[in-house]
Amino acid sequence: MKYTIEGFNQKNAITLGLNAEDLVLLRWFVDFKNTADMKKKYIKQVNDMGYWISYSYLIQELPILFTTHPKYTISDYDELSSVEKIELDKKYTKACKQKIKRMLSGSLSKVLLRNKSTERDDKGRVKSEIYVHINPVVFKMLISDDITVVQKCTTDTVVQKCTTDTVVQKCTIDSSTINTYSSTTHNKQKSKDFSCSEDKEKHINIKLIEERTHLIINSKNKENKCKKFNSSRLEKAIDIFLKEKGEYFSLLEKIYNDDKNFYSRSDVNESIFIPKNRAHNVNNTFSKYTPDELEKLLMDSQKEKFN
Repeated sequence: MKYTIEGFNQKNAITLGLNAEDLVLLRWFVDFKNTADMKKKYIKQVNDMGYWISYSYLIQELPILFTTHPKYTISDYDELSSVEKIELDKKYTKACKQKIKRMLSGSLSKVLLRNKSTERDDKGRVKSEIYVHINPVVFKMLISDDITVVQKCTTDTVVQKCTTDTVVQKCTIDSSTINTYSSTTHNKQKSKDFSCSEDKEKHINIKLIEERTHLIINSKNKENKCKKFNSSRLEKAIDIFLKEKGEYFSLLEKIYNDDKNFYSRSDVNESIFIPKNRAHNVNNTFSKYTPDELEKLLMDSQKEKFN
């Protein structure tokens, strides 16, 4: 096994659930944050600097992380109108930004912690920005020459418990360690269990949503709702959500709860219902009489009416 990938301990990276793309992004962040070009802010709660990541700039800097731009894959791209080119570029950029969000919310979130900063501009408008800072305890594992740092099983160090299987060491990072460096946005919540095995045990509905959409189930309220969903119904709701190009979890929830979205034609009685009127009380017994007999019956009934 190659010892380092992008300058990080490969074995410890695997144990933490990081892949090659995570390490490429992490290396870019570590190198770029030391320049004067990245916007930064001191985070008092963690006594460290936080850095603001421009997704658009990251897409330009690391095209290797994303699918090839349409202008390189569409043969007649130059023949497209300017409006069509702009539309394609928007779709490409949106897909790339969604991937960045998924990466920063996945295993990489064990190393890069996020802190939400809310300020008001000169006009009094609220402006929120996410600043990223490094979790020094986890980062030390990735740059450590000691490959036993993550494998060692103790209760008073970073690693709380470990189990071994035939593929990779599974381990859980002590929640108290993560809490020390958690962002102010989540400092009142229970710290997450960042174990490799926990990812495998993630509820099937949450995994389904995060794999098929850009949505991230990042709150206890959303998790509880997802766990109550019926999986087969949820799959249909996701299909509708994607078709509608939905942006928020609230729309997916609304689609799921609307029974109209799940009726099939076989479930609906397609018979034509004709509202009843006075004619429904008339039967076809007149077909048994001749015209003369009908006229006689009619006259008899009229006589009875006016007697």
